Amino acid sequence: MTSWNIHVQDDCVQQLIKKDATLALLIKKVGNLQINIRPNPLKSLIRSIIGQQITVKVAASIFEQLTDAINDEWTVDKLSKIEDTQMKSFGLSKSKINYIHNLVTHIQHGKLDLENLHKLSNDEVIRTLTEVKGIGQWTAEVFLLFTLQRPDVVPVHDVGLQRSAQWLYGTTKAQRKAQLALCSERWKHCASIGAFYLWEAIHQDYLAYASIHDIND
Repeated sequence: MTSWNIHVQDDCVQQLIKKDATLALLIKKVGNLQINIRPNPLKSLIRSIIGQQITVKVAASIFEQLTDAINDEWTVDKLSKIEDTQMKSFGLSKSKINYIHNLVTHIQHGKLDLENLHKLSNDEVIRTLTEVKGIGQWTAEVFLLFTLQRPDVVPVHDVGLQRSAQWLYGTTKAQRKAQLALCSERWKHCASIGAFYLWEAIHQDYLAYASIHDIND
């Protein structure tokens, strides 16, 4: 599995530590990060579509079944041959089955060139991807992060990131989205790294503590 290795001594991490004293506390607790990325663009988008508005566990089960059905051969040809009834048996909703069809059709008709998205700006990638029904802002931003490895992306609409920001910065639920947007502006071209640390706080179950100060080293 391909990884994005983030070390505390990296320039971006050091810049974040200097810019944001609160985030610096989290970075100190977490240390280095190893982020599993998704280099295959088609596989990445399908995975995100499957994961929309369902639990990680359920999404993983559906994704695994689909992967097995196509023998882990992520091509539009393979995907187009999977019957709707089979996809439904995996646990996919009718709307998500249609979203997958929409994506496949866009690629087959030349409306979406996944292999050249890396040449586009963040805004251009988001605009291009969201033209496909079933791909929204969040899915496009996750693609920028985990597939294109863009350094300056914070999916502000991600509820998990909002919860983590609320916990770390001590804001209210009503303020947490605005807090995350403020962080994105503050972190600028290293914003993705900040987002990864906020996600890691969730993975480490830090949010079970009242605050960052209650976690023992």
